[in-house]
Amino acid sequence: MITGDLADFGLDARIMPTPGHTAGSVSVLTDDGDLVAGDLVGKPFMSLIPGKPANPPFHDNPLHNLASLRAMLALNPAKLHVGHGVPLDPERVRRWTEREQRRLSGRAARGRLQSRAMR
Repeated sequence: MITGDLADFGLDARIMPTPGHTAGSVSVLTDDGDLVAGDLVGKPFMSLIPGKPANPPFHDNPLHNLASLRAMLALNPAKLHVGHGVPLDPERVRRWTEREQRRLSGRAARGRLQSRAMR
């Protein structure tokens, strides 16, 4: 797993593991507060509502992905860059994660939540 400080490469940033979308997923947080979150969160298909957070088409483990996203949001990033689309407002993503946590918890309680590894 890649982790650590990027100062040796001339960047004021650090790499952090963020599993859930895929096993080796990482995010990068700069000292200026830019979070490059990759596919932890995305935008809706066709991006009909600009800046609206959504799930990418798949996650290896939706609950682990959400936990990774929440851990990154706890670092209070100023801007959240996703793998596809425009940057998202971290506060809007934070509100979305609360709704997503309720949705996923409900599905898990009903036995309707599977990770890709379980399929």
